[in-house]
Amino acid sequence: MHVPTFLKYSIMAVLLSLSFALPVQAADPFVLAPAEPQPAASALKPGLAVKYAYGSVEWLDAAETWRGHAKPGKPLEGFVYGDTNGVDNALTSGSNIEVIAFIAGYLHFKEGVHELEFQSNDGLRVTLAGTEVYKHDGKHACESLGAIQIKAPKTGWYALQALYFQKKGTACLDLSMRKPGGEWDWTAPEMYGHVPQ
Repeated sequence: MHVPTFLKYSIMAVLLSLSFALPVQAADPFVLAPAEPQPAASALKPGLAVKYAYGSVEWLDAAETWRGHAKPGKPLEGFVYGDTNGVDNALTSGSNIEVIAFIAGYLHFKEGVHELEFQSNDGLRVTLAGTEVYKHDGKHACESLGAIQIKAPKTGWYALQALYFQKKGTACLDLSMRKPGGEWDWTAPEMYGHVPQ
């Protein structure tokens, strides 16, 4: 059966877009290893460390190439930034367009299984305890690809690394959490910490 060329390209475009929009959730929870050693309480500061670069990117791989140009910014309170109005700056940056953020610190989890739901506008890649747990690439509105599950073997701090970019217009970076089957709630700033460099 002959498939028209335009239809072939349409199907390929749909498949390609899906490859950038699939949740990375595995069948089982991501089992995380707590930071070793655990950061000393006296060394921890609230929030997450962030470095900013400013440039026009539309994909996370392109954003990563700006790492060498990034400069320290005011720490984030955490992933607690709701959708902006298109005028306010993205996160704690100095701009409301073309923002690239390299984020590092710790998340504090109680022992057990937790469901996490990240929301971003635009691209976001999150690594917890050395494991990539979430990736939502490309430009998009403030949205999530769905919940993931993580398992914290014991209560404590878990290393976090994230790459985020915002192209133009509105911006958001949020994280909500619940016990499986429980009620969703936004993460509290007290869950986030970083050691200043």
